[in-house]
Amino acid sequence: MKVRINYQERDFEPGTKFIRVVDMIREANKDEPMIKTLIQKTGHDQMVFILNSRIVRPQEYDSVELKEGDDIRWIHPMFGG
Repeated sequence: MKVRINYQERDFEPGTKFIRVVDMIREANKDEPMIKTLIQKTGHDQMVFILNSRIVRPQEYDSVELKEGDDIRWIHPMFGG
């Protein structure tokens, strides 16, 4: 199934949970200097994840299942997205 992540289409298996996308994005950005500094100072990367114009809270990551055509965006409130 196709899902858009920050305007780029990606393929995922049906039944994929939102946490998989979160983990994928965090892994891809973990070496960015600002992210590394924030993790060192605060213990968190401070990223905000949005699914179909709705902020997804961290406690929901495991329970949200992706659907065909979902639009996922991620931003960083400290320095934009």
